[in-house]
Amino acid sequence: MDFITLLLFAVGLCFDSFAVSLSCGMSCCACTRRRMFRFAAILGLCQGLTPLAGWAVATNFRTVIEAYDHWIAFVLLLFLGGKMIWESCGEEDGEHLKGNPFALGRNVMLGIATSIDALVAGIAMALLPLTIVPSDSQLLNMLAAVFIIALVTLVSSLTGLYLGRRSRGKLGERAELIGGIILILIGIKVLAEHLSEV
Repeated sequence: MDFITLLLFAVGLCFDSFAVSLSCGMSCCACTRRRMFRFAAILGLCQGLTPLAGWAVATNFRTVIEAYDHWIAFVLLLFLGGKMIWESCGEEDGEHLKGNPFALGRNVMLGIATSIDALVAGIAMALLPLTIVPSDSQLLNMLAAVFIIALVTLVSSLTGLYLGRRSRGKLGERAELIGGIILILIGIKVLAEHLSEV
């Protein structure tokens, strides 16, 4: 896998992170630049590190991961999307941050949910010779791959947050409802894609 292939690979992996960022940007009620960057950085970190974990375990646990990765992502996204929908139907209480997707715990859950597939992708990367940097060390090449995947995800997540935030005013008070629905649809998409391969 060379640099260009890896770049396309990273773009493919970051689609779910972009969609989640878009939905969270729409539902954001206290969206400072610092919170946006932290959100995107966590998604990027999770997306970058999970292929490294997959690469490290190589093929030893491949069948176990492939059997359950879609269910883990589905349950996490269903829970988060359902919670956002539930909170969108509640009364405004002046402390709307309780339902804020930018809370650290929820942010980490989103990062894990959107990077489950990247774990399996990392296992696949272990089966290919990596030529990202001019070095014979596969570990060094994999670390370069981690950096590129994380960076691409960071940029796509910031873009999604920005676009979601810009459209929030047009969507009105139901933005959180729409954001929750999007998260659930992403979870269904992940589940459907894997079940269709069976």
